[in-house]
Amino acid sequence: MSTPPRRVAVFDLDDTLVRGDSFALFMRHLLFRQRWRAALAVLSAPVLWPMLFVPASRRIAIGGMLWIASAGLSEAEFTGLARRFATAHADRRIRPALDRLRQHLDAGDRVVIVTACADPLASAVCAELGLPDVEIIAARLQHGRAGMRPALGCRGAQKVDRLRDAGISLPVDYAYTDSAVDLPLLKVATHRYLIEPSTRHRDRIRAVLPDNVTVLDTTTTP
Repeated sequence: MSTPPRRVAVFDLDDTLVRGDSFALFMRHLLFRQRWRAALAVLSAPVLWPMLFVPASRRIAIGGMLWIASAGLSEAEFTGLARRFATAHADRRIRPALDRLRQHLDAGDRVVIVTACADPLASAVCAELGLPDVEIIAARLQHGRAGMRPALGCRGAQKVDRLRDAGISLPVDYAYTDSAVDLPLLKVATHRYLIEPSTRHRDRIRAVLPDNVTVLDTTTTP
């Protein structure tokens, strides 16, 4: 008798397993740890900040801020800073959501964290959360002469593409997120769960997916 396929549970990272935008907070940390980087960040903000909210220019804005944050750093230095930042950032963990993730692991499910947070930070945060062996699909950076730069995204519909690229059949069994940005992921999930969504994101999701979306109570362990 053939063995049934393992169920697949997909989790977002930011504001799902840990509070806050991990990479944005890390970038802020890098930008303000030295005065010259902070000065460049402040001077460039009127140009780069509005570009973050326009899909066509978002990558350019992220690349500009990332250059200011990482210029002069080797790849090893950047990774080391990410690991040190992750140590403190993991204290912002959302324990009930992590408990839910571990329930999936205990049940033998395939658990995948799919996040717009870039490696190496995503991997470092997951290791600090006690999840070193969980599969991680994250945005990718590339090191060049001018520092780090975006190489491959993992946001919105890109998450679904990255899951396919990893050989994961759709639909997945479970998806956990807090954000309407992940509607493409929720659409390809059989069971959909929201972790501490804002009212705006919850309403946007339920307007598109009125059925089979469960908001988890994270005030107590499930």
